[in-house]
Amino acid sequence: MMTEVLDPERLAALVSNVTQTMCGISFGIARPGDKTVPCWRMAVLNVVGARPLRVALYSDEGGCTALGSALFACAPDALDAGMIDDSLCELLNMAAGQIKGALALDQALGLPKIVPMSDLSPQAQASMSEGVLLRSRDAVNLMIWISEGTE
Repeated sequence: MMTEVLDPERLAALVSNVTQTMCGISFGIARPGDKTVPCWRMAVLNVVGARPLRVALYSDEGGCTALGSALFACAPDALDAGMIDDSLCELLNMAAGQIKGALALDQALGLPKIVPMSDLSPQAQASMSEGVLLRSRDAVNLMIWISEGTE
């Protein structure tokens, strides 16, 4: 379960360490009862070793576009699908590094990749509801999900 891995406040701070530096966007935890973000694009990365983890970062189209535009310092209409995928994967890679450090794991980070929801196992899809919904001041929504194991 994700909450056993890291406290949601700490997780929001770790993600914001990355997004503030790279995109100028900070996140806090969404208010209880806020609607979850639909998954338009999802990047997934496995942390392999004695305590395997799967970390996923996903957002709706508006969130992915805002993050990609900020990361590449370009207008939203200048983004293509590859740039959006690359930005989400890069942010996930750095956030997973922060998470790995916070957990003091001496384990290897796998490569982030874009994964369609249909490629996730039923168990993985069910555990996504345990993710943490993050929201920026500008209403950019970002969901981070961590699960024990790599499936």
